[in-house]
Amino acid sequence: MPAKNRVPVTVWLRPEEKSEVVALARQARLSISDLVRRLATGRALPDVHRHEAVIALVKVNADQARLGNLLRMALSDADFKPPDGVTLERLFDTIRETQSILKTKIEEL
Repeated sequence: MPAKNRVPVTVWLRPEEKSEVVALARQARLSISDLVRRLATGRALPDVHRHEAVIALVKVNADQARLGNLLRMALSDADFKPPDGVTLERLFDTIRETQSILKTKIEEL
């Protein structure tokens, strides 16, 4: 059922032009209607690369959370002994460094 506050606009395209529009809509993760509406009104299209970067940072953040939970569980275990050549101080420094890099990347977005 069409929305009451919208009117349809018909555009005639050649098949190759329609293919381009469909591909661009898919790339921008928009419906064809949303894509054409944004282009016709001069609004910006979503930045796909930024979206992918945000998803990658969310995954890194989730990995950091899992690592923190595993580390907490290990430290609460009375029999826990770090592997040879690994000090907890160096491990904490590495985690802090990764968190700092993650924060910087988020601020850059």
